[in-house]
Parts: sequence; C-alpha cells; structure tokens
Amino acid sequence: MAKPKLLGIDCAAKAAPVFEEWRRLAKVGTGDEKRLARAKLKSLTTFEARASTNPLTAGDPVAKDRWPGDLIRDYGADIPNLFRFELAERWRGYYSLIGEPGGARIWVLYLWTIARTADRAGIRRSSSSRAAGDSPRAA
Repeated sequence: MAKPKLLGIDCAAKAAPVFEEWRRLAKVGTGDEKRLARAKLKSLTTFEARASTNPLTAGDPVAKDRWPGDLIRDYGADIPNLFRFELAERWRGYYSLIGEPGGARIWVLYLWTIARTADRAGIRRSSSSRAAGDSPRAA
C-alpha cells in the first residue's frame, strides 16, 4: 500500500487543551513541570517526524472493538480509523488519518495518561500494576 501524502497534523478539540497546557508549562512551570512538559513535547515532535515519513506506520492501529468509549460521544461515528502512539511520562496519543483532496491529515484526538486510557477503555488494572499503598490488602 502506498503511503499517503501528509497534509498536516492538527489537534482536535479534546487534545488541543492538553497540548496547550504542555506548551504553557514548558515556559512558565516549576522545574519539574517544565522538565515533564518538555519531555512530552519532544515525544510529540518525534511522532510528527515519524508521521511525516509514513503516517500509516507512525502509530499502532487500534482494533475497532478496542476504541475508547468516549470516541463516538466526542467526535461522532464517522471516525474511519484509529491509531495510538506512546509519549513520554506514561502518556499515550490517539489519532485518526483522514483523507482529504491531495493527501491525508492526521487529527490527534486524545492525549491521555496510560492510566486514564485504561479507565476510558474499561480496562481493569491488575493488582501488580497498582501503586504502592493502593493494595486492597493494605490496612
């Protein structure tokens, strides 16, 4: 399959505020906030570089039965495909590749922490993945 010409990468309604917050923290946050925000922005830049090479392989395809439950509520039922990519500091992005005249555009739909991704997808974390002190046996 030939790779589509990438026309651009844009953040959709649910991802844009997260991206803007990272940009803000990278400039005016505390030391740790700046470091974490810059790491996430750097991983987004890496994703953009991979996407410009081949948008079909910049992320991993997500099977439709594994799509976040919020997707249709937030964006409607017309999303043709969904891919995910990993970011720094245990964050994950979801995007859709949308065909347009002359090529395709990536729409980043969500930027979520991995824990939030699991919650949104209804995935129950195992007891081995809980943080210390979250054990059901802790008294």
